[in-house]
Amino acid sequence: MNYYRAETPEEYQELFYRQIGLQKTQPKEAWTVWESPGNGVIYSYGALDKIQSSAGCYTVPSDFLAEYQYRTEYLHFGIIYEGITYSLVENRLEAGSVPSVFLAVEKSSGGVNCWKKGQRFKGVEVSVEIVYLKSVLFPFIGAGENALSFLEDNIRYIHLTQEMQSLIRRMEKLLREGKMTGPLHLSICLEFIALLLHPDNRERFCSKGQSFAKYIKVGKRKIKMTGEDFRKVVLAHKRIEQDAASFVTIYELSRKLGISEQKLKAGFKELYQQTIWDHANNVRMNEAVELLQDTALSVGEISERIGYQSQAAFINMFRKWCGLTPGQFRVQSPDNLR
Repeated sequence: MNYYRAETPEEYQELFYRQIGLQKTQPKEAWTVWESPGNGVIYSYGALDKIQSSAGCYTVPSDFLAEYQYRTEYLHFGIIYEGITYSLVENRLEAGSVPSVFLAVEKSSGGVNCWKKGQRFKGVEVSVEIVYLKSVLFPFIGAGENALSFLEDNIRYIHLTQEMQSLIRRMEKLLREGKMTGPLHLSICLEFIALLLHPDNRERFCSKGQSFAKYIKVGKRKIKMTGEDFRKVVLAHKRIEQDAASFVTIYELSRKLGISEQKLKAGFKELYQQTIWDHANNVRMNEAVELLQDTALSVGEISERIGYQSQAAFINMFRKWCGLTPGQFRVQSPDNLR
């Protein structure tokens, strides 16, 4: 496995993009497009010493470790649609982020991130450097230096308001369409921070906030979801990521987690913008791809390993997922074309 080390955020970012096979194709002032015909694309605007926003979809082509040894302090927020990041902690892998909306004040003096061949990521993220936030943005909107004291460091919050999520998606749309400008970039970020600091929104970001509640509309009804309910939804997501093969029914999963089936389904769709079954199938298909590429297991053996009772059902689902049968995919895999 390749190993790399970076001593600045900019060095880490450049190292990472190049390691996943992306090249700069449209470098302009404050704007960069990183892309590769085979691996994907990332659109980036701004600078890491102030505000930087990135939106992309890419696949990691090979295993590698990336160590960073520098002090970082950023306000991060965005949406992860697909992919899980991992860090090496005391010689074991630990999940850092999962598909969800998120917000965090991240402080770190170093660490090691791990990337595995075949991992696919899709999302949008905004990074605001804390010194710039406190010295420039807070005074601009009339906020004090300690305005973010209600947020705990290195805690990922997932209960963003719909207004906040809309601003993130607007940022993503402008990035993907190549329409981002400096004034737009700054104004969207300022609006997001103003919403974050609004007294009506602070309660939902209290990590101990059992009082947090949100109503989700399901058909003509509204379901009340508490902070504890959402934590169980996130746990369900993690369990499927870790062992999709053992997932049988939503009812069984909800019973194990102590949450109603209706709340689990509604909360999952709210947080991850997809159904539980769609997520489970996506995880299973990605596992199947790895097994087809890296092992000599038969299609039937792979089908059983990832949790399908029927080989025919697995083949049909795989064809719907990527347009090829498992056998066709294996034949066309790069490792078999050499």
